[in-house]
Amino acid sequence: MDLAFVCVGAGRGVRFGSDKLAEMLGPATVFATAIGALARAAPEALMVVVVAETHLDFWRENLAPDFPQARFVGGGNRRQDSVRAGVLYAAQAGAEVVAVHDAARPLVDPEDVQAVISSLGGSAGAILTARVSDTVKRIDGKEMVIDTVPRERFRLAQTPQVFRVATLMELWQRADSERVWTDEAALLESAGIPVCAVLARHPNPKVTTEADLLIVRAMVEGNP
Repeated sequence: MDLAFVCVGAGRGVRFGSDKLAEMLGPATVFATAIGALARAAPEALMVVVVAETHLDFWRENLAPDFPQARFVGGGNRRQDSVRAGVLYAAQAGAEVVAVHDAARPLVDPEDVQAVISSLGGSAGAILTARVSDTVKRIDGKEMVIDTVPRERFRLAQTPQVFRVATLMELWQRADSERVWTDEAALLESAGIPVCAVLARHPNPKVTTEADLLIVRAMVEGNP
């Protein structure tokens, strides 16, 4: 299959307070670390890097020297718009399958990336997931606990998420463009299309806050 990665880093970093992807993890930025992990998983795959329009030159100058195979695309106002821009570029380049990854997950293990790509098989979508380790409570509108939900049937969605390009293109044409999707797997789910959940075998934290960055840095320092 013709595979393309779509590594998305077009967010504004509102919750972090600055551009978290430019923070350093050892010798490389968060963004570069994420791209490097994807590249190790499938070196021959097209690498589409989606960034904010205003940061295109900055990231091209910082990332292109280490990743000459990368192609840079301007993102949109919403994550789903940025993903769509990257997938459209990949489709025009001939990709049949895309692996969408959040650049804010820099420590994704290449083995897990390969596992979720391989699990696609004849399906339309497959996503990397993690077990829910804490007890899950369901609450009402007044923050009162209603009951305890069995966590064995729940998974936390991560990235990469792998899809057939034709499926995404068809669903985008049919979907309400104003509706917000938290991820592309939700888009498939809304159309009744099964999505395969692949359990990650390695930690895959997301950098959302400064505390997250400290944890990820500690993990990097502990595994040089």
